[in-house]
Amino acid sequence: MRLKDKVALVTGAGQGIGRGIAERFAQEGAKLVINDINNATLQKAEAEIKSAGHNVLAVQADVSQPDQVARMFGTILHHFGTIDVLVNNAAWAIPTAHFLDMTEDFWDTVIRINLKSVFLCSHHAVRIMADQKKPGTVVHISSFGALRAHREMVAYDAAKGAIEASTRAMAVDLAPWGIRVNAVGPGLTATPAVTDYLPTREQQKRLLDTVPLERLGQPSDIAAAVLFLASDEASYITGQILYVDGGVVAQLRPAIMERHHKRPSES
Repeated sequence: MRLKDKVALVTGAGQGIGRGIAERFAQEGAKLVINDINNATLQKAEAEIKSAGHNVLAVQADVSQPDQVARMFGTILHHFGTIDVLVNNAAWAIPTAHFLDMTEDFWDTVIRINLKSVFLCSHHAVRIMADQKKPGTVVHISSFGALRAHREMVAYDAAKGAIEASTRAMAVDLAPWGIRVNAVGPGLTATPAVTDYLPTREQQKRLLDTVPLERLGQPSDIAAAVLFLASDEASYITGQILYVDGGVVAQLRPAIMERHHKRPSES
């Protein structure tokens, strides 16, 4: 078990990618803490993880609010006395807004949920690690939108780009304390947000034509990458971004734009 007895917090763990990470961490022996702003999905996740035979502590909080984050970490310290792993997964991507129509309030909300939450949770976690003089690890969940722009998602992509820059800067600042900081950048992943946004097979196929591996990622794909970076197997890795995107950011342009694209066996 790669996280045996490690105290690990996963934010935004009620469903989707966060839920997949939490389940994998539980299987790997973590002393698991899950968080979500939605108490109903949080309680459902807690019950199902417990029914699988794992221990888990659920803490409802809006991680973009300083007082709620402070309360959450107070709860973690009360129960476990420490924290070893933080996964900053909580995010908000939909609804979208064209830049010409975007309000200042919309911009502030997206930045607060996606970026300020990372600062608040990270600051609490690494202060505990540094004060206790123990190494630890932080994994941010970014997006391939940090490198490849989405339409009508300027605020979201800006937040994810800032997360990747802060990953590198935090890694340098915190290395003397043995605290590693990395990020995982998911591509198109089969989460409720994505499947609700693309309800028909035709819409999904059109989008999958842009993915070299020709499939949606699964939460388990992202969880495997996060687990690696959180584990001792990655003890000499810090300040890095690992994209789990089916090859999207590697390509110059999608195959659908190549009129004469053929597989080698079809030549």
